[in-house]
Amino acid sequence: MTTRRVDDVSTTGSRRRSDIEGLRAVAVALVLLYHAHVPGFGGGYVGVDVFFVLSGFLITGLLVSERDATGRISFATFYSRRVRRILPMSTLVVVATLVASYIWIEPLRLRELGSDAIGTATFSSNFLFANRGADYLQSTLPPSPLQHYWSLAVEEQFYVVWPVLVLIACLGARGSVRRRVGMLSAVVSIGSFVACMLMMERAQPWAFFAPHTRAFELALGALCATVPLTRLQRSPVLAPLVSWIGVALIVLSATGFSDATRFPGPWALVPVFGTMLALQGGDTHRLAPNAILRLAPVQWLGSRSYSAYLWHWPVLIIAPAVLGNELSVAQQVVCLLIALGFTELGHVFIERPVHRNHSLQGRRALSLAMATILISGAAGALVRNNPPKFSGGQDAAAPTLESTTTSTTLATATTAGIPTTTVPVVPTLPPYQGPIQAIVDASKNNVLPANLTPSLGDALLDFAKVYQDDCHTSFSSVQQKNCIFGDPNGSLSIGLYGDSHAAQWFPGLEKVVIKRKWKLITYTKRGCPPADIEVWSKVLGRHYTECDAWRENVYKKMVADGVKVVLVAQFDRLLSVDTKIPIWQRDWRIGLQGTIDILKGLGITPILFADTPFPARDVPTCLSASPKNIDVCNPIPSAALRADIAEVREDLSAKNSVPLLRVKDWFCTANICPVVVGNVLVYRDDNHITSAYAKFLGPVLDAALDPVVSWYSK
Repeated sequence: MTTRRVDDVSTTGSRRRSDIEGLRAVAVALVLLYHAHVPGFGGGYVGVDVFFVLSGFLITGLLVSERDATGRISFATFYSRRVRRILPMSTLVVVATLVASYIWIEPLRLRELGSDAIGTATFSSNFLFANRGADYLQSTLPPSPLQHYWSLAVEEQFYVVWPVLVLIACLGARGSVRRRVGMLSAVVSIGSFVACMLMMERAQPWAFFAPHTRAFELALGALCATVPLTRLQRSPVLAPLVSWIGVALIVLSATGFSDATRFPGPWALVPVFGTMLALQGGDTHRLAPNAILRLAPVQWLGSRSYSAYLWHWPVLIIAPAVLGNELSVAQQVVCLLIALGFTELGHVFIERPVHRNHSLQGRRALSLAMATILISGAAGALVRNNPPKFSGGQDAAAPTLESTTTSTTLATATTAGIPTTTVPVVPTLPPYQGPIQAIVDASKNNVLPANLTPSLGDALLDFAKVYQDDCHTSFSSVQQKNCIFGDPNGSLSIGLYGDSHAAQWFPGLEKVVIKRKWKLITYTKRGCPPADIEVWSKVLGRHYTECDAWRENVYKKMVADGVKVVLVAQFDRLLSVDTKIPIWQRDWRIGLQGTIDILKGLGITPILFADTPFPARDVPTCLSASPKNIDVCNPIPSAALRADIAEVREDLSAKNSVPLLRVKDWFCTANICPVVVGNVLVYRDDNHITSAYAKFLGPVLDAALDPVVSWYSK
């Protein structure tokens, strides 16, 4: 059985060191099983919440015990312990992860990874990941091998503030200060929980990663340390019962929650209260959970929980790049075993020797801290500023389009061969005619051009101008900004309506409206489809109610703007509020029909755009890893295009006499959808086309839309 000094595990109340190790083992085991996608542990992420409560309990117990015993709190001693406990292993894993990533993972990810390493060195990585998750342009990027360091950053930020607050709460106190610190813990818990609830409504990633929205978990652990339920702990019946209920709540949340659970928020209280009950129940009774928590394997994992937590995630993230395929559950379990091997080595040779070296106090601890921080930060800066080059060959020629002209067709009626009248025929958008020549040519290329436009490093920022002008409405807003492009005095006004898959067409449409002297008014919003349907927002972590309200306001604005024709586009794979998976065909049919009915009822003719192909993985990242074999990044049409939604659009177009723009031929052959056309990169992420490619398609859009828009705008 592993033993620890009192400066590592508090003996606050009746809680023994071995049982703290047992709870640590439960917490880290849940996280490992969740990250390895082991069936039945879809909510294993709650292990981090258990860690937070335990950390608050242990740290506050140390501070209060020191204040009671000596009448003071030594910041030097406190932070010396933190340095020895946290930084050596943290630095080792960061450097090892950077080296392995530089060798194996996609080169394009190294720039962000270097920034992440600098964030871990400065204990600010949680802010990086919160901003990345809340940014709609970055939210689909592959996870960082250092993303799990966010929880360490939250804890260290708490450790910077909490001892100061405890010291202030203890000023002027005589004797025990537990009541004062308990009141402080209660106030912080309530304030932080309220902040978490409010942030969940605005930006779920910030609620998940921010220190002020997670502090309630650490503060509730502190409350357990300062307000022990002594009478309960003495009861031979209630004490073990409460402990078992606590452990059961932790396990039930880990097995009952999933990625669809709205978290954190009210549901976070289940594992948090479970941990509190496990701490308060005591461990001195025969029927308590300690019979299990003190088993040797559990104690082994608990004593190495910190190291195991650090190692497991980089191994799971880098392993697919090493093997060249997505990992099966069995392979991920093997990865966990490998990570535990690294854990044991790190624990024996780094973690335990440094932690037990109590000569590392004061200035020596400060020197150790500065050295480890500089090593992590310098390694991150080196990787960030020296990414590998990714180019597969020579410059490529820019793609070209065959000249296309269209005009309104006139049908001549005859009687006995003699013309009698001329009747205008309603023009239609082109049917599927086969891929454009540029796509055919691109399907034969397998090498990344040296003059790629935009470059892989700049691809993510190659978005439409409407983003820069705030015309692409934010998640929180329900009002559409007045955004007019093309000829503001043009007699013909058209609208562009939808989510980011409408906004992505803007660069090409702008060329059309400038040429035709039309007025283009944009009505687009992040993650909000024009279909009259409720969606789940991954960024907000809830039902996207702002989308529903925005659509109502947009309809009123279209009427006020005098729009007669509106181009309607949307992402086919938005998530259902009920299932948190892509919305089903039936719901799309009902939602799109509702939109068509509303628009036609307002005297506005909708033109439906088919959705662009969905590569399903970040294209620039994929290309950076295979510059001489870009074919591995090209999706196939059957997977990239939703045939069921295409069928819905065809049916609704025919039923409602609504024009439908079919775009498949602009992106795919029968067998492949090239992600590089000539020297132009088609996608800037895993689903949006680049502005460069949208501009390239401008003449095709013009040829297809001009006769139809002109006709319906009369």
